[in-house]
Amino acid sequence: MSNLFSYFQRIEPKKMATTTADDESIRPSSNTPKNGHTKKSQTPKETSRKSMNMSDVYSADSPKSEKRKPIDDHETLSKNKKRKTLNARNESDEDDDEPQLKVSKSQNRKRIAILDSDDDNGLENDHMDVDVTPSNKRSTAKNIKKKGNTSTTTSRKKKTEDSDDEEALYNDGSADESEENESGVEEDDDDNDEEQTKTPKRRTTTLNREKKKPPKHVHDNNFTHLSLDFLKDGKRRDINLRLHTDPNYDPRTLHVPEEYLNSITPAMRQWWVLKSEHYDTILFFKVGKFYELYHMDAVICVPELNLTMMKNESAHCGFPEKAYSKFADILVSKGYKVARVEQTETPDMMKQRIEQQTGRKSKFDKTVRREVCQITTPGTKTFNTLDNDNIFRESLFLLCIVEIPITDNKITPCEFGVCFVHTTIAQFYIGQFEDDRYLSRLQTLLAQYPPVQILCEKNKISEKTKKVLTLTHAKMEYLTPNKEMYETTKTLDILRDDTYFKDEKGNLQWPDAFQHVFNDGDAKGLHVRPAFLISMRALGGIIWYLQHCLIDKELLSMRKFSIFQPPDENVELKEASTFTQQNMVLDATTLYNLEILTNSRGGKEGSLLYVCDRCSTHFGKRLLARWLSAPLCNVNEINERLNAIDILREKKELCIKIRDKLKTIPDLERLFCRIHSLGHRPLDPDHPENRAILYEDITYSKRKIQDFLSAIAGLKVANDIVEMFSKYNDIPSSSNLLKKIIYRGDENFPELDELLDFYTNAFSHAQARAEGKIIPTVGVCKEYDDSLNDIRENEKELNEYLTKQKKILKNHDIKYVHVQKIRYAMEIPEKACGNLDDDYELMSSRKGFKRYYTSELRELLETLNESEKKKESALKDTTSSLFRKFDSHHDIFQRVLNCLSTLDVILSLVGYSESYSDMCRPIVLATDDNQQAFINIHDGKHPCMLQKSTDTFIPNDIILADKSSNEIWQTKPLVLVTGPNMGGKSTLMRETAVLAILAHVGSYVPATSCKMSVCDRIFTRLGASDRIMAGESTFFVELSEASSILRHASRHSLVLIDELGRGTSTFDGTAIACSVVNDLANRIKCRTLFSTHYHTLVDDFEKHESVGLGHMSCMIEKDDETSTKETLVFLYKFVEGSCPKSHGFNAARLANIPESIVELAQSKASAFERWVTLKRILFTLKKITDKSQEQDILQFLSQLKLN
Repeated sequence: MSNLFSYFQRIEPKKMATTTADDESIRPSSNTPKNGHTKKSQTPKETSRKSMNMSDVYSADSPKSEKRKPIDDHETLSKNKKRKTLNARNESDEDDDEPQLKVSKSQNRKRIAILDSDDDNGLENDHMDVDVTPSNKRSTAKNIKKKGNTSTTTSRKKKTEDSDDEEALYNDGSADESEENESGVEEDDDDNDEEQTKTPKRRTTTLNREKKKPPKHVHDNNFTHLSLDFLKDGKRRDINLRLHTDPNYDPRTLHVPEEYLNSITPAMRQWWVLKSEHYDTILFFKVGKFYELYHMDAVICVPELNLTMMKNESAHCGFPEKAYSKFADILVSKGYKVARVEQTETPDMMKQRIEQQTGRKSKFDKTVRREVCQITTPGTKTFNTLDNDNIFRESLFLLCIVEIPITDNKITPCEFGVCFVHTTIAQFYIGQFEDDRYLSRLQTLLAQYPPVQILCEKNKISEKTKKVLTLTHAKMEYLTPNKEMYETTKTLDILRDDTYFKDEKGNLQWPDAFQHVFNDGDAKGLHVRPAFLISMRALGGIIWYLQHCLIDKELLSMRKFSIFQPPDENVELKEASTFTQQNMVLDATTLYNLEILTNSRGGKEGSLLYVCDRCSTHFGKRLLARWLSAPLCNVNEINERLNAIDILREKKELCIKIRDKLKTIPDLERLFCRIHSLGHRPLDPDHPENRAILYEDITYSKRKIQDFLSAIAGLKVANDIVEMFSKYNDIPSSSNLLKKIIYRGDENFPELDELLDFYTNAFSHAQARAEGKIIPTVGVCKEYDDSLNDIRENEKELNEYLTKQKKILKNHDIKYVHVQKIRYAMEIPEKACGNLDDDYELMSSRKGFKRYYTSELRELLETLNESEKKKESALKDTTSSLFRKFDSHHDIFQRVLNCLSTLDVILSLVGYSESYSDMCRPIVLATDDNQQAFINIHDGKHPCMLQKSTDTFIPNDIILADKSSNEIWQTKPLVLVTGPNMGGKSTLMRETAVLAILAHVGSYVPATSCKMSVCDRIFTRLGASDRIMAGESTFFVELSEASSILRHASRHSLVLIDELGRGTSTFDGTAIACSVVNDLANRIKCRTLFSTHYHTLVDDFEKHESVGLGHMSCMIEKDDETSTKETLVFLYKFVEGSCPKSHGFNAARLANIPESIVELAQSKASAFERWVTLKRILFTLKKITDKSQEQDILQFLSQLKLN
């Protein structure tokens, strides 16, 4: 194959001055036997990658014309092509977790490419890292012969015009894959040291390569993968050989022919094998310290991530490991799926594997193993230590939905089983419900819990459901029935047999919510209630997908499950459910029309949530959103919240202090989830993450420690807040809610002092933060304490042995020295070395001294090494065990979280209550079915409009069905609202609903007084828009919303209908509006504001006992009596009576419609209006009392065509 792939490695210049394991790649190895005789250097057969010299790559002795030949996985071919500097975006607001990607001018970068070969002996070099220190002195690297053919080239220093802009050296292999440096010993700094040791001083070399122009096809984007037949349309197949035109084609997989895989290099074969399994996913393919992107992935990521394409025949780009979180986040936020592929063995581990391998060895065995460690999608973000979570993110839900048609039921023709999960906090919801033909409940779910990714059964979702799901703009993925969307039985088997719900002793502990899923008395979870059969299939789909993304155990083991209950379903559930009949129902249409959680454009600004949100914590913000989307209907609970607000309004100084404290608390909900994952992942030996070789491991360890310390600090702040309240003895007990969250007790805020004392004193926080590891204090970890005791005992024995040797050799100048990797060597003066026997093995020497090991000393040192290994193992286990111990208190911490989030929301509502001058405490009263529900609001203002126009917004009284009112029209439950276009009718109606929602949330409202009976549900039919994606016209949308109102509204509901019928002809629209008003007024008798421009409709219901008339007032000014031009002044006041005209021509003039057109329209309107009046007189057989009308009627009759 002529396919070329450039592999490369970057070197960090800061590390060049330090001897590390990476340096093994450029220094020769020497062995020193007993008594100072030097052993021969390693044979080519024994030479490994870490001992390889740079002269194997660039040999000055080799002729330039020597043909390049394939080499094995431990060799590197050079290619005279340079890699451009990574052009990554630098953002000024990045923190340490998102390093700015810059290449130092002093850093040399060169690219060494690999040749694909058809030769079976050709083995790919699997990336080796080479440190290069720029130097003015000429330095060379010793040549080491290699078995087989070696590619050579001339290394020479080349001056360029811009000599300051040196390239960083890249290599296709990586010494980063070698062992960690063990140079934790004191080095002898004696200037006269002439020793020979096993580890000589490191050499440095500077290599500069000639620049070559890239191939022309690189600029043409004619990349090699574009010529591969198996990728082309008409030939592309999935892994099961189904053509891409097949209805059952799986777009997530790709068939890669075996002959092609056999023709490419081992590492590239790895890439294609993984790509065949994850064809729809971008692979971040780890090579050394960098993630590389190849072929179609590189083509996507170069523009999306602002990276630079390698000048090569194959599409190829990359970035350093540190930038993973930044670039993965960018791609996922744009809807891509990202797979993190890590190296799961070092070169030494690979060599050992090959040596132990039996049977025939192929070239594909000689490359380090790589595995997918995590797949991140828009719906599966977990924010682990490799991810970026510095920016607060809104709720991200992954939804799985199963649809079952009900053929014998026209009212509810389908049933849904749903499971959705908020992956960042590991919160699961499961539920099952029947839905109407408008899918009202499903749309409400999508509005309250907007998904970013949806999983469906392939070929099992109806077209109508697809249209509704498409409107969410969420990424959709289809799962294969049974194989990926597990059946209920298989789902239960997996949950029962796996470790998801098992404690450390292996005992199965079902989440509390599952008591509603299983039949009564079924503790083993063998039988599911019919009401949850479909939802368990949806849970099965979620489980499969989380397994696919390799995050199933860390999320499911949190056991955070709740039962999803449609807001309008009258079923009582216990504590496990988020939704009960105690909450007001706000469906999807209402949430959207009233802009409760988002504005009409999908943003936050201008929404009710935006206006009320003064929360200091992220978990408080999430709770406030839940409160607003499901207000209370329980009067006692509403008053509990209002009482808490009143109490804290009186303690302004205390509130300020508490808010300042809350602002310092991190997102504990997410931190608890992360600590759970960090503590339990080591218990899963099969997870590839536990085998991953991470070169920024210290950075990640520091993040883990920082998260742990942040959680502890947050709990301390929470404890301090409770202490602050304890100093205020004058806080009344009128609010049980406030007492529950600020006072300690079994059902209140938990006792934290003992726990916090333990985690405060368990280890040094400052040391752990600086070093990235936890060193426990005495008594915390028995294994660590035992290892320290063993080390002290070992050191004591070594000191005793040294004293013994001083006596035997009769010299008190003998001492232990540590030189590089040689520890505890006995340094003996030369004058005392004359009578040493063969048991003394010479290790090194310096002027006047020689250093020896003895067999007994080696045994003592071996014992010390074993003790130190136990210590390191104990340290590693200590961190994860501390995390697990912390997570074992999850129930306690959840109570803390509940108290803090509630307090934060209450303080937010306190702040909102003080934001405007005219704010009042609402009065919400309970009523029974025999009482008429009412609303009485004086000087009410729309909260969202008020934010932008505090001084100019005109308040209004809104009174419906209040028998105590002196105005008759205000005693009617339904009011027909008329008025000029743009006169404020829609704003008045939205204002009424939003104030009702705030009152039921338990918040102050912008009005001088607000009193109402409990509202069980708010319905809205506002605005005019079609749903093109759903195939629904404007009129159809209107009727669908009206139908939902007529079917579900009760006498305790609040209904807002704005200009029903405008989507069709005047006569049809008037007739439909008339029928709807008649049903609302006579049958349902709920509180209703019905705006209309149909004045005949007003005339029809003018005398109705349950219908009142009101309008938005305006003032009309004319230049003279005969002029058709008029100036309209909107007064924005809601007053009694109907408005005789809609003044649409005023709106036409404001829209700059030509005056001639407006005047013609005005004359036509006058004539039409006159004719309608005459027809009404005629058909109502009204007695003509005005002689002037007689001639008009006769003229009208003469123009009628009677058959």
